[in-house]
Amino acid sequence: MKKHLYCLLGDELLAETYCDDALSWHDRQRIAQSPRLSERIDWKVSRALKQKAKHPIVSLSHSHGIAAVLCTPNNLSAGVDVEKIRPRDFQALAEWVCTEREQEYLAFVNWDKEEFYRLWCIKEALLKAADLNFPEDMRKVGYRFVADGKKEIQVCGCSDWHGVTTLLSNGCAVACVWQGSNVELHLQCYGDIGKDD
Repeated sequence: MKKHLYCLLGDELLAETYCDDALSWHDRQRIAQSPRLSERIDWKVSRALKQKAKHPIVSLSHSHGIAAVLCTPNNLSAGVDVEKIRPRDFQALAEWVCTEREQEYLAFVNWDKEEFYRLWCIKEALLKAADLNFPEDMRKVGYRFVADGKKEIQVCGCSDWHGVTTLLSNGCAVACVWQGSNVELHLQCYGDIGKDD
């Protein structure tokens, strides 16, 4: 039987629909402890997006006014990560969080920023899905290289993981990952957000 996974993406325009009164009990507790949260654009966008979810939320991510929420009616281990693509010292970051083989791959693609962020998002999404720790477990997740230069994704050597990455028209990368097969991913965009590929 096919399982369904929904990735909701939203940008700053979604912040206009934010309302403190519509927050979950947990989010109201967070606001009570840190009232300034309600002033942050990432908070507003992610919480407005959470309110659009029709199924239990399994993962959430936000970066520079963009948010992603992953939800499913099924019992799935899944994770999402969104990151703003920007110049960084990719080689130094890779030495910190990537396996030797992943570093070789990134060097082979000439430290391409989009390829780096695709891998980074996969790694962070896998950490969330597998309930592992950032940053100490980053090398335990990511790419596994197989025949003919193809890549799979893995967690601690287990390759029963699947995922997709995409680049958004606003200069962000997003990755959705899940464990198991026969899963259909649905993408829903809110605001002015769109995908490039």
